[in-house]
Amino acid sequence: MKTSASLWSADLLAMGAAMDRLENVVDGFHIDVMDGHFAPELVFGPDFVRAVRGRTRRLVDVHLMVADADRWIGPFAAAGAGMLTVHPESCEDVAATLARIRVLDVRPAIAVGIDRPLEPVWDLLDAVDRVLLMGTLLGVKGVGIAPAIYERVRAVVRRRDRPVRSSARSERRLQVFVDGGLRRHIVPLLAEAGADGVTPGSLIFDAPDPAAAVRWIAEQ
Repeated sequence: MKTSASLWSADLLAMGAAMDRLENVVDGFHIDVMDGHFAPELVFGPDFVRAVRGRTRRLVDVHLMVADADRWIGPFAAAGAGMLTVHPESCEDVAATLARIRVLDVRPAIAVGIDRPLEPVWDLLDAVDRVLLMGTLLGVKGVGIAPAIYERVRAVVRRRDRPVRSSARSERRLQVFVDGGLRRHIVPLLAEAGADGVTPGSLIFDAPDPAAAVRWIAEQ
């Protein structure tokens, strides 16, 4: 399993040190962006992303939980985001938004809330590098993962892996990640369901040895 470490759960007064401890073991750093409207929190802007980009060689994975994603694509791409994840309902035309992200030489991804149906994103799978499935409601910490998440992971994996007759099929393999409600006993179950990765926060940052926690996830 891949790990994109969620920096919202790191020690905000020692962010650089927290990142340095994980630099050689994580696949990326996950940055939540919330505007207090789309999600009930207010965290992280382009300047923070720019600082993280300057600190790491890993993928900087920015999750836009904002009411108007289109407004923020340019600023976060310019700040150094390597991946931009958007929610369809926060885009005027999500297909156009994803295409714009790709044109900016950033990897596009799409997030699906635990309370949202999966079917509307089926036509978008060929346009993204990752589907981020939320395991809890947006902006909520400290709650358990929704039991429905495992079947949702399996559904996206089945859709990704279905036979396609078109010779134009991309060689790129869509990643399926899960965010929210991650606990140690949950990770193996997500791996069994077919998830490619997770975006853990407290699971690693509250561990006695965060790097060892990431290596354990990689073994699942």
